[in-house]
Amino acid sequence: MREGTVAPAIPLRIFGAGMRARVVADLLGWEFSGVYRLDGYYDDGRPADETGPGGAPILGSVEDGCRALAGSDVHAFIALGTYRSWRACEVVAELRRAAVPIARLVSPSAHVSPTAVIGDGALVMGGVFIGAEAVIGDLFTAHGGVTVEHHGVIGHNVLLAPGVSLCGCARIADHCFLGAGTSVIPEVRIGEGTMTGAGSVVVRDLPAGVVALGNPCRPLRPVGQGDEVPTPDVVARLRAMLPPSFSAGS
Repeated sequence: MREGTVAPAIPLRIFGAGMRARVVADLLGWEFSGVYRLDGYYDDGRPADETGPGGAPILGSVEDGCRALAGSDVHAFIALGTYRSWRACEVVAELRRAAVPIARLVSPSAHVSPTAVIGDGALVMGGVFIGAEAVIGDLFTAHGGVTVEHHGVIGHNVLLAPGVSLCGCARIADHCFLGAGTSVIPEVRIGEGTMTGAGSVVVRDLPAGVVALGNPCRPLRPVGQGDEVPTPDVVARLRAMLPPSFSAGS
């Protein structure tokens, strides 16, 4: 490229055309204008003759997208939402097998330490703080006001709702959902596929596969159908689809 010329925007297609996709489209137009060009959406619930968020077209089903992007230079972003996060894991695995680039959208107004590591498919909104040597997996979502302090370790497919605060060295396993305002004290571990209610204060380890809430946060019941994390049987099936998680273990 000659000096003084501007690199062309990278073509991007989003899997999903619901509420999460609206957030992504807004972020693209607001803070990634000129970096990515939104070409359209793949969604299983909307016909291909409709338009999606921001006026970009619905191009077909999710499976159509996996086939269309294989071997292309188009980047993908997965925005299927929390209730279909299990499907997001499947799509990431399929796109990786086809060598499709998966975008990582980290707001320029987030503060991310240069020593932090964040996986593919991340959505990190403005006002997020990610500290020194934090390690975060694929399909991570952090909404406004989230803090992940130094040496935090977060697995794959984890969503942190607005105002979540993880103190240093906290470990969050795969497929977790932490409700708005959840606080986790240093070195506490939250097990695979667990979710916390809004305002929870986690002062001791939580097991896998539970819904927990309160101050102090305690398990209330097992995760079930309709919760915002995959059920334990689905979590077990997903283990083979994503790279081994650095958040696992004792």
